[in-house]
Amino acid sequence: MASVNTAVHAKLEGQNITIEIDGLDTVARTLGDLQGRSPAAVKVAVNQTARQARKLMIAAAKARYTVNAAGQKHLNDLKQKKKASDKDLTATLFISKMRNDLGYFENNPTQAYTGGDVFRHSPSFYKARVLASSPLKPLPGKGNLSKGFLMKFQSGHIGMVQRVIGSASKNTRTARGRPRWQNEHGKVEKLQTMGAPSAAAMHAQVWLEIQDDVELYLMDRIQDRVNWIIARYR
Repeated sequence: MASVNTAVHAKLEGQNITIEIDGLDTVARTLGDLQGRSPAAVKVAVNQTARQARKLMIAAAKARYTVNAAGQKHLNDLKQKKKASDKDLTATLFISKMRNDLGYFENNPTQAYTGGDVFRHSPSFYKARVLASSPLKPLPGKGNLSKGFLMKFQSGHIGMVQRVIGSASKNTRTARGRPRWQNEHGKVEKLQTMGAPSAAAMHAQVWLEIQDDVELYLMDRIQDRVNWIIARYR
């Protein structure tokens, strides 16, 4: 079968990953009298590559980061925003920039304690890690921020938070209507979420690892489609 040597591109720009080729000339020359089928061949190859790129990125992010079940849902939010068509041979993946908190990663313990269980079972320090290659580290707090602890919100989300020491919150009741913990001055202190890399940041990092593989995959898929057309229609 004739070899197709065409330039392909898979690039990350902001929140979008674009998958495309440099025109149809090389594909058309390879197909010869079947060159009218060039757009269809490339369209299929580009869309196959977009699906494969999504799978590779999610797998690479799960391997690099310690995302728990809730965090993995954010990684899966990587979607194919635009499919290639005969008239527009570009496919686009979109990465949401939704902010993550440390509660979406590995924590020890994994339970949010409330009431008397805080004193009976809560550890001296919660531990957490973001990268799979890093050890779990304690969250002792610093400055006017307390040590980190898990808290279950009314939405059901369990997040890693810190109290802003000395502050005063207007939310003095829990989701169940119970009084919230007060400091020695009788104040309910404000809470601050402990941040962590967003899904967009994680995908952007692993993209550097898989970009070459995605472009090679696209070249192989174009070759496969050209070979299939030649075998079927000649």
